[in-house]
Amino acid sequence: MIDSYKQLSSRYLKGNIKRTILTLVGIVLSVALISTIGLFMKGSQLSQIENIKKRNGFSFHVDISNYDEAILNKIKYNPQIITYGLMSQGKTISLENVAVQMNFADQHAMEFLTYSLLNGHLPNNEHEAAVDSWTLPYINKNLKLGDSFQLNGETYKLVGLLDNREFTQKSKVGRLLTYKRDFAIGEGRILIEINQKANFNEVLDEIKSFTRSEKLVINEELIRVLKPESNSSILAMLVIVVSIVVVATAVVIYNAFQISVVERMKQFGLLRSIGATRKQIRQIVMREASVLAVIAIPIGIVCSILALAALQFIFIMLLESGTSVSFFYIDWQIILISSLITLSAVMASSYYPAFFAGRISPLLAISSRLSIRKESIKKQKKTVLKKPVSFPLTLALKNVKRNKNRYTITILSIIISSVLFITFSSIMNIAFGTKYVNNESTRSDLTIYLQQDHPVNSIDNETILEQLKSLGNVSEVNEQEFSYQVKLKDINQSSETVTDIQQTVGTKHSITTVNHLDENKTRKESALIIKVLVYGFIAVIALIGSLNIINTITISIIIRRKELAALKSIGMSQKDLKKMIIYEALIYGVSGSLQGIFFGCILSYIIYVAASGILKLEWTIPYVACVITFSAALFISYVSVLIPLRKIQQDNIIDVIRED
Repeated sequence: MIDSYKQLSSRYLKGNIKRTILTLVGIVLSVALISTIGLFMKGSQLSQIENIKKRNGFSFHVDISNYDEAILNKIKYNPQIITYGLMSQGKTISLENVAVQMNFADQHAMEFLTYSLLNGHLPNNEHEAAVDSWTLPYINKNLKLGDSFQLNGETYKLVGLLDNREFTQKSKVGRLLTYKRDFAIGEGRILIEINQKANFNEVLDEIKSFTRSEKLVINEELIRVLKPESNSSILAMLVIVVSIVVVATAVVIYNAFQISVVERMKQFGLLRSIGATRKQIRQIVMREASVLAVIAIPIGIVCSILALAALQFIFIMLLESGTSVSFFYIDWQIILISSLITLSAVMASSYYPAFFAGRISPLLAISSRLSIRKESIKKQKKTVLKKPVSFPLTLALKNVKRNKNRYTITILSIIISSVLFITFSSIMNIAFGTKYVNNESTRSDLTIYLQQDHPVNSIDNETILEQLKSLGNVSEVNEQEFSYQVKLKDINQSSETVTDIQQTVGTKHSITTVNHLDENKTRKESALIIKVLVYGFIAVIALIGSLNIINTITISIIIRRKELAALKSIGMSQKDLKKMIIYEALIYGVSGSLQGIFFGCILSYIIYVAASGILKLEWTIPYVACVITFSAALFISYVSVLIPLRKIQQDNIIDVIRED
């Protein structure tokens, strides 16, 4: 007994559980897509911020030198500046063959410099110091963390080791960092951190207004990632990506509901014939949409979080220090926005089919003639012999032509999935074009530079090569102009190897040994972070796109069970029926993928134009992505019909035809 027409919604959802599940899957995929992209972008932004700070060795946003009291007061009392610190350089103290540059910083400046710390902690008072690790043998051969040492008449306790930087080793001037409480006006530099909620462009313009350009150093790399909206190129790319995702979400949900509603035109016609109003028809469908949205949105959010957790686990497995870097970040604001966008898309996508169902004639709806259009008969002259086409293929082409609505809905899913894959493949190429992924200095662990004012003849060159190769920890040596690139067997023994090189080669030649291990580790981590983020992102897009295509094609086949049973009843063999359905799927795959490739290439070019303000890249047609898209669309379309075909083969023809 039905007390209200609204109960028809729940009755339909329960009575057609398979179709309900497929529609539910479409909504789940949509909300998972948009929430995954949102959370992924937020998490990757945070990981990139930390990575840039670690790679540069500091976290301040602006550096001002040669300041006066007026400038200091403007910085101090600026509400948009969250904190500032003072740092200065002292004497350069000469040691054996090298020198050490004294550096002083107050407590706030120390907080900006924690990212250059390799081991231990930064100084907390004037009697503690942190030094470059490569300078330890020159200060004291047996110096370790916790030991005391004397330098320039002062006694310091070694509390921290700074990472080895290439510029300090090349210049043979190491860094010693110690604490200083009070600075004279104008001494050293002001290190500034801007409030993240502030408008960075306005704050930077204000700082530039009372300082000269030569006094100002802006950490543009960090600000670009921290505030992507402050850069027009990054903002344009974000707008394009978000727009693609939102449109894709709306189309995916529309496809699921349109297919479901078109199949039920006869039911809506029956309801209209017994007195149901247009508004009531709309409310039935909207109620179904609401129920499905309430169920699907939480499931989609959970799937999104699980996908990010899986990628984070892979990231930790690949990266040695992966536990300290995370892009797994749950932002409830992003989840709420994703849910609202999906809910709006569900309501809008279900309203149009319901509105269309409410306007149709009950008699036409009952007769199921709405989606079938009579073709005009074209008389053809039989003057040219035509190549025979198989009957299943001919029937497949006619099925595609006679139902334009179903054809459009089905290929839209393939187009959207193809566009997403090609677009984000272009973003992947842009990411891989950055200097952090392709960096030449990561090829060697040590570099030995010879002074150019003392040229080395071929005999000495062979001697140096033999001496380097004879060292036990050296695995490979590559000769370059005035330098030698050295690969180590055990990177943990790098300090001992540097000492051995100095005692062998350094006794006869003036050399400078640069240890790349610390910088290489940071660069490799940067490259791996980018690769994991990009490949993981592409994997999520490919998975969701594939499931969307499978879901759409599966629904379009299942709702035609009665039609297919009728074909079998008039003598069509199971083999020909299977061929016909496979041909239809391949037609969908070819048509959808080609259109998707066309629009994907256009969007790819637009993204490259937007990125030209950040990187100098030359756009080329993404042939690899296009080939993958075309091949994957055909394969997925073929696989999509195998499951419903197995069900159709087991159907009883009479029972299916008698179904209401």
